Amino acid sequence: MTRLMLFLPFAMVALTGSLQAACDKPAVPACAIAKVPFPTDVAADDCRQDMLRFRDRMSDFADCVGKDSAAEKQAADDEFERIRVLFNKRARGELD
Repeated sequence: MTRLMLFLPFAMVALTGSLQAACDKPAVPACAIAKVPFPTDVAADDCRQDMLRFRDRMSDFADCVGKDSAAEKQAADDEFERIRVLFNKRARGELD
């Protein structure tokens, strides 16, 4: 019984860690939220590519957290939309 009691906390930590790892939130591309114009068209296109990867990763993240909470899925979707709007404003030269 003592062995089982020692194993249970370890098993719970390991299980919790693997569940959290399954829903890793991606980092926002810094280029998407910068408050300066893109220096070149190439930089703008590179950022657009970063945003496409970010979109896909955020979608996966939203689906993952959405398994447990519709509110968390909506929050992740809303966060992506906010970042997308900022990127589009920067791409159009509409800086704050």
